[in-house]
Amino acid sequence: MPQFNTAIIGGGPAGVFAAIFASKNPQNFITIYEKNDILKTLLPTGGGRCNLAHAEFGIRELAANFPRGEKFLYSVFSKFSTSDTLEFFQNIGIKTYTQEDMRIFPKSNSASQVRDALAEVIKSAPNIKIVRQKAKNIQIDNGKFLVFTENGSQKYDALVIATGGKGLGHKFAQKLGHTVTPLKPALTGLKIKEKIFTELAGVSLKNVSASVPSENIKKITGDLLFTHNGISGPLAFKISSFCAYADYGENAPLAVKLNIVGENFEDFDKYLAEKLKNEARKDISNVVCEFAPKRFCDLLLRTANIDGSQKSGQISKCGRQKLAKMLTGLEFHAISPLKGGEIVTAGGISLKEINPATMESRIVKNLYFCGEILDIDGLCGGFNLQNCWSTGFVAGNSLFS
Repeated sequence: MPQFNTAIIGGGPAGVFAAIFASKNPQNFITIYEKNDILKTLLPTGGGRCNLAHAEFGIRELAANFPRGEKFLYSVFSKFSTSDTLEFFQNIGIKTYTQEDMRIFPKSNSASQVRDALAEVIKSAPNIKIVRQKAKNIQIDNGKFLVFTENGSQKYDALVIATGGKGLGHKFAQKLGHTVTPLKPALTGLKIKEKIFTELAGVSLKNVSASVPSENIKKITGDLLFTHNGISGPLAFKISSFCAYADYGENAPLAVKLNIVGENFEDFDKYLAEKLKNEARKDISNVVCEFAPKRFCDLLLRTANIDGSQKSGQISKCGRQKLAKMLTGLEFHAISPLKGGEIVTAGGISLKEINPATMESRIVKNLYFCGEILDIDGLCGGFNLQNCWSTGFVAGNSLFS
């Protein structure tokens, strides 16, 4: 059979996976264009530990963790699932473990080990070549793809664009007739309007829930960390992801309500009234601190104009209800994502223009997309890497198959 030449622009997780699986056909010769070291973007993932995947093995349940791209991923995950991810990495020598929060990491806790193992697979494939140059332009010539670098151009039978959430990939796609939905930061910390919360920098709240009434978000849960100018941590990342396209700012802040205790106001107020009665001789600060860290509770008491040394039995009904309302619905206002904190990008190539069974463009034959360049983004926990593994597999497996 004749040789089939494929160019892959982007040497990140999705592009590398596409190359690995495309190379399984010996007639397919693959050239990866990546100016930097391949898989460089893998190194900071999971805090340097590389959160490979999430221990969710149902296709629909897994896809439900993607604010954008959920239904598109049903087909993708049916072809390459969490189980397939674990089997692949096991086969290349990466043993894994699962944390209590269902996040899956290599036992070495080393993103470098994962990168090196994948790089070795690429190196051992005789039909994969890496060109350490930046692709600067793309043209179509008689059904073939011309990839231009500073050293000239090369012609290919097929093209895979896997340049991630930022870079020239979106411009290439638009030039080839594709729609790019607006790009927004997702999974970021949030800057908040209320300056009083800066006192809580370094304080974390475990397993709390939040609602965003204006966006019809009723309940999302996770850990929260207060910073010197806002909030961070898994819960903040979820809020920023679900609200990536919300129109909010300094003059129109996004109202967020935190529920610290996980109960509605009425039920908790009754519980708190009984607790204060039973522990009437305790300082109110000691009672409230059973629900949250001391620095946080001290701030709540001060905000409610309650002396922390006051005995619980002396708290008025009004004071008790203020506390109950703050513990079940503390409101603050987000005014922007925290700059420089973007982990992933919302937006990208319109999924209407991509065939999920192959990752091939519906507009241009033999043009494929995979990874974060697509209008797909997931929550924290290994979901975004799973998108890269799965879409990379589908694209690579579809080439010259």
